[in-house]
Amino acid sequence: MRITNKILANGYLTDLNRNLENMSKLQEQMSSGKEICRPSDDPFKVARTMELTEDISINERYAKNIDEGIGWLNSVESSMGLMTEALQTIREKTVAGGNDPNSATERKAISDEIKALKDTIVNLGNTVFDGRYIFGGDKTTEPPFTIEAGKVVYKGSPNGIIRELAPGVRIDIGVIGNNFMGVFETIDKITDDLDHDKSSSEYLGELDTNMDNVMRMRSEEGAKWQRLNDMKKKNGEENFNMTELLSKTSDIDVAEKYMNFKMAESVYIASLESASKILQPSLLDFLR
Repeated sequence: MRITNKILANGYLTDLNRNLENMSKLQEQMSSGKEICRPSDDPFKVARTMELTEDISINERYAKNIDEGIGWLNSVESSMGLMTEALQTIREKTVAGGNDPNSATERKAISDEIKALKDTIVNLGNTVFDGRYIFGGDKTTEPPFTIEAGKVVYKGSPNGIIRELAPGVRIDIGVIGNNFMGVFETIDKITDDLDHDKSSSEYLGELDTNMDNVMRMRSEEGAKWQRLNDMKKKNGEENFNMTELLSKTSDIDVAEKYMNFKMAESVYIASLESASKILQPSLLDFLR
């Protein structure tokens, strides 16, 4: 086969174009910071990148639910802690109201103090977190507790608030205030006896039972809070690992790409220089 100038030129142009394409790809990768600029670059990596991006997005939604749950339960713990303190004070005053030396006036004064503490507990039952009432179950837009004719009425929902915090993991962060309504009935019995100059000690056992119920609920919510904090840590670790894997899959090594680009650039320049030596003048060049 006879090698002509045309064959040499075509071969040279093919190689030159290949070098230009390589330089263009490297330059595009450096400007975008991504290994994959289009699906045709590497279909497997593109699919893996899309999968990791979706997983990270889902994990971030779980993180948002976890943070909401932690904030919600923080508010529950704070409110129930203050309820417990108010109930302990009510107990102390109930004991004091049971002492025989108390006059009717003294017992009425104790009753008024207990009623004020009852109002405090009602207000705590209407605590709001992020614009929503936390003790009304899944009915969060209206106060769950009202006082009608001197009696506390629960107007919340019997249903909880379910949040998905991880694949297949759902937790009820809602608190149904109706579960501690009994404490108000007991308080009313105590104040009614004191208002009628009667000893209030008869209801101490009933009050203790209601206080234990509030403490049990508080303990349950505290256990949920701890679980959510553990899940927050795990979620953060998973998100970090997936983000790091995504970076390894799609992001470039800048130093490596720059070195590769400079090498490709050197090859390109060398090919231009060598072309003038390899492609000798043809007969037509002398006939011009």
